Amino acid sequence: MRLLKLSCTAGLLTALAIGPAIAQDNDDDSEVVEETIVVTASRTEQRLHEVPAAITVLSDELLEEIPADNYGDILRNAPGVNVSQTSARDISVTSRAATNTLATSQLVLMDNRTLYLDFFGFVMWDLVPLDTNEIKQIEVVNGPGSAVWGANAMTGVINLITKSPREMQGTSITLGGGEFSTLYGSISHAGATDKMGYKISGSYYEQDPFERPMGFIPGTQGPGNPLGTPYPPFENQGTSQPKLNFRLDWDSKPGRLWGVSGGYAGTDGIIHTGIGPFDINSGTQMSFVKFDWQNQAQRATFFVNFLDGDAQNLLSVDASGNPIQFFFESTTYDLDYSDTRVVGGKNIVTYGAKARRNSYDLSIAPAGDARDEYGVFIQDEILFSDKFRWLIGARWDDIDPIGSVVSPRTTLMFSPNGSSTFRASWNRAFRSPSLINNFLDVGIVTGALVDPTLISAALAPGVPCQFVLTTCTPFLQVLPIQAVGNPLLTEEQLTAVEVGYVGTFTNGVTFTVSVYENETKDSTDFFTSGFYSPFNPPPGWPVFVLGTPIPAVPPGLFPNQQSYRNVGEIVDTGVEIGFSQRPRNSPWSWFLNYSWQDEPEVKGIDRERLPNGQLVLALGTPPEHRANLGVSFDQQRYFFNGSANYVDEAFWTDVLDSRFWGPTDSYTALNLSVGFRSPDNRYTFSIIGTNVTDEEIQQHIFGDIIARKITGQLIARF
Repeated sequence: MRLLKLSCTAGLLTALAIGPAIAQDNDDDSEVVEETIVVTASRTEQRLHEVPAAITVLSDELLEEIPADNYGDILRNAPGVNVSQTSARDISVTSRAATNTLATSQLVLMDNRTLYLDFFGFVMWDLVPLDTNEIKQIEVVNGPGSAVWGANAMTGVINLITKSPREMQGTSITLGGGEFSTLYGSISHAGATDKMGYKISGSYYEQDPFERPMGFIPGTQGPGNPLGTPYPPFENQGTSQPKLNFRLDWDSKPGRLWGVSGGYAGTDGIIHTGIGPFDINSGTQMSFVKFDWQNQAQRATFFVNFLDGDAQNLLSVDASGNPIQFFFESTTYDLDYSDTRVVGGKNIVTYGAKARRNSYDLSIAPAGDARDEYGVFIQDEILFSDKFRWLIGARWDDIDPIGSVVSPRTTLMFSPNGSSTFRASWNRAFRSPSLINNFLDVGIVTGALVDPTLISAALAPGVPCQFVLTTCTPFLQVLPIQAVGNPLLTEEQLTAVEVGYVGTFTNGVTFTVSVYENETKDSTDFFTSGFYSPFNPPPGWPVFVLGTPIPAVPPGLFPNQQSYRNVGEIVDTGVEIGFSQRPRNSPWSWFLNYSWQDEPEVKGIDRERLPNGQLVLALGTPPEHRANLGVSFDQQRYFFNGSANYVDEAFWTDVLDSRFWGPTDSYTALNLSVGFRSPDNRYTFSIIGTNVTDEEIQQHIFGDIIARKITGQLIARF
């Protein structure tokens, strides 16, 4: 028999098998252990030391006490995770790759229900329909997950596991507020009998906007533009977010569970995209209803997601000169089944199937109205001995319009003793093109400052402009551009190789390390697919060749069409190292982790010229170095938690065009929380500060300045 030791460091949980246990009573509580069970890495319940992937578990203790303002602040404490916040509500999260304003490669789930929005291929974190105090743990899997989860689990999977009604019995009220006119509150009530459990909750959050960056975008200075590209002005917005959630469980008999749950989450505020920021209007919402059935290891789930919203672009206009309007509705119907069986005492077989129907009504992609998906998977964990385990599996998916995709994986695990495990794995995963990628159809009007003397010099070097062209005065030319989708796109495909180790030592220190190489092929690229020419000039073009009816339009200079294509190969290489310790019988704990990510190696992707003349790849460069340090003190009545997050400089290419691309500086965010509990443990008061040194932090080249924010919070439990 082997027991599981739990190392809980400021809520960062790492569990490892230890020793042969001594089955006797004694006063040494080192024999009393707690198991942490995860479900995300393999679609079946596993102890952490048995997981065939790099995984971090963020506990409910961490979620309650960590100094954080949103899910991004929480998740950036996990190794290997890139997080950027661009507005009061807009958060992007990507594991082991550069993140973007619309992060497309990270699958996010809540109790195995997808939060990933297939129509655009991203996650709106503010549409999580409950407060963090209702979450039991967040499981963060770094690396491919398509072998069990299917499409879009390409660089990682995040699963929000909520508390059951039995784990929340009673009434809880949270009230808080602070800087930037922040105001929030939540109330929940849960009860349970022998066979029934229920909970209902509601919350509200609002905040004023952060400040926008002023002046000129760094790195955009160049010949003829000594100051660079100015940040375009627009009216920034804060956010307001109402939420409702309910859940009902019925234990018909031991091991068999029926459940129904549902929820609503609304939002408004700024979302940044490749064609500029959109202002999401109040009333935008996502609601769901979900039915669960479980009989021992068998699980069946049916859910429906309803999304309804609208937004208007704050910079780009349509052919009529009006801001681009985006009306979006989508409905997702999903039926999923999985089971785990032990075969012959040496094989743990997990298998399952899924069917999904998505229907859409998108104003900027009117030709795309539906998409069907089907998938089946199977994996076998072969137990060679107490020390060797080998997992092998694969998943087949059929998705409109790309067709069939197979995602295999295999992991060999070796445990030389009960307190350490080595693993080596090979995985393949994919991202399906979004509906926007396939069917976008919208007109955009932009402008360009034209200097006819440069055109003259190209046509007739050394000849004065007035002898070559009809007009030599600089002017602003309006350029209508049609952005269209590409229904022939194939899936993006990632192949990953990884080796890792996790071990716990006699002093209670847990050490983890992962080394990986991810090779991504057929990345989706938004490119200029057509240009104005002398035979197809922009409307109102005033410059002609002197003495002829020929418009002097340089070919290949002014775009008139943009679309999507599959391009090239990207290789990301990195290392993730973590230490943590929670000494026995001590109120102190700590964690330290470091992530190194090499500059991507790229083949077959075009370079674009910045205004300063520099040629850069049309893809972002992630921070090379990231480090997180946390220290926690909790002595029942009083607690303290401090964390420091260091993020290296990065380069961003995912907004508008190359005139607006540029770097962000490295930064260190220091976050603190301190609080106390009443003697009866009913009331908890805390003060939470993020970026307490008020460093000027810009997490994305087009994002807001994330300034210091101090809030006070009171939690009452009855």
